[in-house]
Amino acid sequence: MKKVTILLFVILMLTIVSVVGAQSYPDPGTSVTNAILQNMATGAGDTATVVVNYYNTAGSNVYSNPNVTIAPKAVVEVKTENEPLPAGFEGSAIVSSDKPIASVTSIRNTNVPGAADGTTQGAYNGASAGSETLYFPSFWAFQFIVSRVTVQNTENATANIALDFYNRQGTALGTLSTTLPPYGSRTFCGCNPADWPGGVIPAGFEDGSITVRSTNGVKLAGASVATWANRSGAYQALTDADTGTVLYSPSAFRFSSSGSINSPTLFSAVNIQNTSSTQTANVDIEFYNRDNGNLDLTLQASIPPLSAIGANTLNGGDFPASAFAALEPSPGVFDWDGAIKIISTNGVALAGTGVTNWGTDQKGGMSALASANTAANKLFLPAQYRLDFGSGWAQWSSINLQNVGTDPIDRDDLRIEYIDTNGNTIATFTGTTGTFALPFDLAPGAALGLNTRTGGDTSASAFTSFGLSMIGGIYVSSSDANDAFVATANIIYNNRASVYNAVPSN
Repeated sequence: MKKVTILLFVILMLTIVSVVGAQSYPDPGTSVTNAILQNMATGAGDTATVVVNYYNTAGSNVYSNPNVTIAPKAVVEVKTENEPLPAGFEGSAIVSSDKPIASVTSIRNTNVPGAADGTTQGAYNGASAGSETLYFPSFWAFQFIVSRVTVQNTENATANIALDFYNRQGTALGTLSTTLPPYGSRTFCGCNPADWPGGVIPAGFEDGSITVRSTNGVKLAGASVATWANRSGAYQALTDADTGTVLYSPSAFRFSSSGSINSPTLFSAVNIQNTSSTQTANVDIEFYNRDNGNLDLTLQASIPPLSAIGANTLNGGDFPASAFAALEPSPGVFDWDGAIKIISTNGVALAGTGVTNWGTDQKGGMSALASANTAANKLFLPAQYRLDFGSGWAQWSSINLQNVGTDPIDRDDLRIEYIDTNGNTIATFTGTTGTFALPFDLAPGAALGLNTRTGGDTSASAFTSFGLSMIGGIYVSSSDANDAFVATANIIYNNRASVYNAVPSN
């Protein structure tokens, strides 16, 4: 069977470590997860037979579920709260299938003191294989945000691992070395001195990056969860397959329906990590307008070895906030959405994450920046929704698709298929005419968005036929073999949100 490794935070109580004299950190509440799986085989007889094996942090297999089947292109949700797992289970899972599988882990956090209704959300992709090196470009530990990085041993052998910590100023903060038992896992919290080199949280630390190395060749997987007081975000550990000299973020915003940037409706950030241990990376960060494909802004920066920088369309991040005024159609107008292209101008490989914040709604989500290695002309997005249970919108979704090729993508070649849980095609967006026409061709570097509630770049009425109980996924393809694209998806609830990456199929 082909294996897809998924790291799960299952029925997990996340607690803050109290340290005398230490600052407080946001409380994440209690977490439970779902695994959303999509069969990437498209043939009529290509039903996938799936086994889900759950492991506790010590690496013991506590339960195996052999009863999951998935029709071609279809989606299945495996809800861990419905599995016969031990109370308070914390651990990971490995999903084995006789067909290639795309996976997303969805995390629901409850009893969150800082959230208005006590609920937040996160999501990240499963790994199709383990890796000897993991990158975490977004790592926080201060009173407003705290990160938890979980590392999973994917093999039946003890893993010796080393975690290299860096701050945003490029300073090496030391290395923490430890072991993971076979199939075991461990979570390292920025809030816990024991999870830092030397057992001390550096004074004044706010943000930085972590690189995890397997020092004895055993393959690893992982994920990171960031907790704000009122929202949460998660992303999968990045590997060498996610690195490149060019990175893409299909979705970026600087938008305020109130007309004031101090009350933003949507804003975005990218965090970019230099993966070289010896060489500074010089980068250009290019912002492309979704409406016309124009390049509206270019920022330039240098990133010290193994450290990271951030660019934030609201507060600037590591840039002056005024640098983003170029994204205003006219002074004081905050109505920009688009895509980002990041170029290493001196050939040093980069990795990165994107952050989407629904500011006034107190929602957030994170995803990996895509590299050329993750681009394809066939993509799968396992989690799409359009749900209203009679009391108003409960859950909806979007896709943000970016052209990463050198030629325009003709909308007559492009197909965006919405698939239900049985593998049936609900609708196919393509071409220039009809209810499901695409709004425009995609220029190089440009992006388009479809939203099951608002329509995105097309009409909201195009999704009316989906009804109000739609659960499924997306299959994106192009008849032009030269086309290449990447995508992210937003899962939006009335009280929380998350973001994940599309899975390429080549």
